[in-house]
Amino acid sequence: MFAEPLKYLSLGILVFQTTSLVLTMRYSRTLQGEGPRYLASSAVVVAEFLKILTCVGLVFKDHGYSGRALSSILRQEILHKPIETLKLAIPSGIYTLQNNLLYVALSNLDAATYQVTYQLKILTTALFSVSMLGRRLGVYQWLSLLILMAGIALIQVKIP
Repeated sequence: MFAEPLKYLSLGILVFQTTSLVLTMRYSRTLQGEGPRYLASSAVVVAEFLKILTCVGLVFKDHGYSGRALSSILRQEILHKPIETLKLAIPSGIYTLQNNLLYVALSNLDAATYQVTYQLKILTTALFSVSMLGRRLGVYQWLSLLILMAGIALIQVKIP
């Protein structure tokens, strides 16, 4: 009964969050003020540190706010599984590089061009999933990708 309005509310919140994030990042990177700009790598490190604190806080809550249980879980999942932890090193390194490059892109592109071009990840993911994983896309999915590609092409055309 409430699934339909909740779906649209979630979509609206996601659009607002993504748009405000891009606009805020763009504004902060192009702000003309006294002194040097902040380092993009510092912003990425702070954001990742806040994510870690949030995750540890949620695990702490899930285990009854017990420090002993939290310590045990962290030791069991991170220290006692070094191979599994190392498997995450490559994707996390690439993710960190991507986040740093996002700041570089926002420093050099206007927000609309950045946002539309950033959506190329959807197109490339879809094409790789079809070509490498053998997935099949429906008519609406292909149509959506075509519209996305047209939007990306149109935003790149500079009209004098």
